[in-house]
Amino acid sequence: MRTITIKLPQYHGVPVEAERISPDVLSGLSIKEISEIEVWQGNRRLRLSDIFLISGDPDPDRPENTRIVLEGDLSKVKRIGESMSAGVVEIIGDAGMHAGNSMRGGTLEIKGDAGDWLGREMRGGRIIVEGNAGNYAGAGYRGERCGMRGGEIIIKGNAGAFLGEHLCGGTIEVMGDAGDFPGCANQGGTIRIHGHAHLPGAEMVKGSITAGSARVLPSFAYEDIVELGGLTYKKYVGDLVENGKGELYVASGQIGK
Repeated sequence: MRTITIKLPQYHGVPVEAERISPDVLSGLSIKEISEIEVWQGNRRLRLSDIFLISGDPDPDRPENTRIVLEGDLSKVKRIGESMSAGVVEIIGDAGMHAGNSMRGGTLEIKGDAGDWLGREMRGGRIIVEGNAGNYAGAGYRGERCGMRGGEIIIKGNAGAFLGEHLCGGTIEVMGDAGDFPGCANQGGTIRIHGHAHLPGAEMVKGSITAGSARVLPSFAYEDIVELGGLTYKKYVGDLVENGKGELYVASGQIGK
């Protein structure tokens, strides 16, 4: 597998638009050609090599045979892995907003925290975050019918507000807690939250949400006690305000029953 290493030698407070850092774009280019790719830092158009140190295997290859390794404080570097369909992007550190936008395949690994809008309107592939994720992970922009449509997001820490808003497909798993309104306006897909979920499933019509504990909206109807994976959950159905048939499973906590 071809490896391309992109290092950020110092922190830049001005955001960098890095949507071209993906195996689909870089796999067929030489190191020199990669260095000359244009990116925006604030309102300045620069070459990639003006900001990053770039090295790696010189010979072009296919996207599925390409691994991109990014190092440094990338918390202001946005849109890494946007629309990628194959290969691997590994971020050793934090990632900025919009990582994995419209991702269609491949794997995005973030060893630190991820900013807001992780996996926005994702179609396929896999995102793994070792730390926490910001708001709107797996969600969709205002005016879009669907957020995430397929693929998988795994967040090993906590997630912010509006996790998986407008989710239509795919799976999101959070090992920690989720902020306000996870699964808001869901139309499909699966969200699993191992910790606490605050007011999950508002305006939900389809799909399922599982939480270790939750504060449940009064527009969800208690249905039964069920067993999932050897654990006991209270099952709710809703959001009844939307005539929804979404399924909410809560193991414990403030559940109203």
